Amino acid sequence: MGRSGLFCSVTFSVLLMMGNLACNPDTDLNLGVHHFPIINGSPDYEHDSVVAILFGDYLCSGTLITHDVVLTAGHCAYGYQPSDFTVLFGTDANAGIARGVSEVRVHPQYDSYNIVNDLALLRLSSAPPAGVDPIPFLPHSLGIDSSDVNKNLEYVGFGQTETGSVGVRLTIDHALDWVCTSPAGCTVGPGYGASPNTICSSQSTGGTCHGDSGGPAFVLRSGKEYVAGVTSYGDQNCLYFGCSTKVDEFESFIVDFVGGTNGSVCSDPEDCLSGYCADGVCCESDCSELCMTCNLAGSEGVCMPAPDGSSCSDGNLCNGQETCSAQTCQAGQALNCDDSNVCTMDGCEPDMGCVHEPVLDGTACPDGNLCNGQETCSAGVCVSGQALTCDDGNDCTSDSCDPVSACINSPVADGTPCGGGQCGSASCHSGACMPDDESVCDDADPCTEDSCSVQAGCMHDVVPNGTVCGGCRTCFNGLCIPDDDCELTGDGCSCGGPLHGSHHAGLWVLLFFLLAVSRLGRIRIHP
Repeated sequence: MGRSGLFCSVTFSVLLMMGNLACNPDTDLNLGVHHFPIINGSPDYEHDSVVAILFGDYLCSGTLITHDVVLTAGHCAYGYQPSDFTVLFGTDANAGIARGVSEVRVHPQYDSYNIVNDLALLRLSSAPPAGVDPIPFLPHSLGIDSSDVNKNLEYVGFGQTETGSVGVRLTIDHALDWVCTSPAGCTVGPGYGASPNTICSSQSTGGTCHGDSGGPAFVLRSGKEYVAGVTSYGDQNCLYFGCSTKVDEFESFIVDFVGGTNGSVCSDPEDCLSGYCADGVCCESDCSELCMTCNLAGSEGVCMPAPDGSSCSDGNLCNGQETCSAQTCQAGQALNCDDSNVCTMDGCEPDMGCVHEPVLDGTACPDGNLCNGQETCSAGVCVSGQALTCDDGNDCTSDSCDPVSACINSPVADGTPCGGGQCGSASCHSGACMPDDESVCDDADPCTEDSCSVQAGCMHDVVPNGTVCGGCRTCFNGLCIPDDDCELTGDGCSCGGPLHGSHHAGLWVLLFFLLAVSRLGRIRIHP
């Protein structure tokens, strides 16, 4: 029993003009030219990750399985260089969005004659178009086995249609009929065999054909779509059966090229074969439930309950740090943003936590201590003013400052020496420095008050006019003169009548004049 041949790449330029199909000569097969189209295929608008691959004059299909890697058939890449390829995104290869290829890897045990290990990987030289999401390959843990026989697979490719055209993305569903894992191969029909590690379906009602090589066979696992097969070969006329490389058997080959296994470090879902990046590692699921983690030591890549005390933050820093307890997210304690600084306005931003904005410069920020001056705010900091100076220059007071009352100048004990001066030795009396002997300044004038300043010396202040300064005499501008309203009697001074005789008036005028002249240099007139 033998296999008819590869669903080899279509000679794209010839097919566009004539509708003919041709094989890639590098396959070592000679399938010739035929006119058997895919039957019952329908346009596919769902799988933007399925691409057309042009190389020379040939066309294959493939699937974007990560953000930069396309999975296709080995016979679509064998013998070619990265610069030979153009990858086209879109439903129509004739108007597709093109991307180049920077690296090609064909399975090292690919056998083009026996069609074994028919798998290859292309690395894109730039990012795919926006909105194109990769579809991961089926891992070995979810691999196809005999229990999947009779389950539907969905095949997608850009091969020939019933009308003979090529380059439009089509889809068709088929039940899985054969799973071949035997190293010796398997029988898939009268006179037909299947290569090891392939999955095959009957094509009596239509299916993949030339040009669909490298395209995917999709399978659903728990509602998630995976690439389970890569279209590889079938009978010559695409009428009886079609086989795809069983992808899950080649997990190590794929992972070695693309990376992104569960548990490996990631920053984006596109870094992971699973399509899930959770807690900084590639994860089996999105693991988005609170108090679940995919990065538990010893279980990286598997979604597990988070240990008690793990963060389960809601993104609002103001309401405290939420933590896990018995797989339940417990609320934290709301932030207290009071920084006890009167020079800042305190608040909280959900994404930043506590914020402290400076108040206007110059705002008072008293500390309750009058002695260190008036404090004011500057750039959010309370700055001290100039400290009070409480020295009153008086040796007879004790100077101090009370934080509440400010300056205090308390008299020292009476008799405390306060130095000498213009009036000789001095001592303190009721907080004033007084001469010990004030008689040194006595001018014997009843119309002056005599005193002494330690600094200025003797002072003679004129008493008020009218002050009595002797018998029938009063002070006038510092002079002691007769009182015209009084007269001397035998009993003393009697006031009430004028003096008699003009000679008395003249005498008093003369006396006044003489006294005035004698005192000009020493009398200070009281205001």
